[in-house]
Amino acid sequence: MIAHRILNKCILLFLFPLFVAAQEESKASQELFVALYTTGSSWDKEKSPGQQSYFKEHSAFLSGLRKDSVIVLGARYSDTGMLVLKAQSLQAATDLLQSDIAVKEKLFNVEVHTFNPFYKGCLD
Repeated sequence: MIAHRILNKCILLFLFPLFVAAQEESKASQELFVALYTTGSSWDKEKSPGQQSYFKEHSAFLSGLRKDSVIVLGARYSDTGMLVLKAQSLQAATDLLQSDIAVKEKLFNVEVHTFNPFYKGCLD
């Protein structure tokens, strides 16, 4: 029994660095994408944003992405919302944002594009 525990610990000690390296490689292979949000066909122009159906769920969805460090930057310009996010591929980024109930229910339209900054700059 003791030999079995020692063997398990040795295996874990051997595999742990491989697990950490795989996680770091996965993070390094993530790309940046920009998502552009506009109001969809379900948006009621007579209501404020907080009164829109699915708006609270949308806010909670984005909050979770910020908490998980998927969202790098968020901004608005004119009537467009913009997110810069990390994902493994354009399809993965698109699928993720299409899973938002507010997008599914057409409160928002979202377009996702590859984002290739030529100057990363600095935001405080």
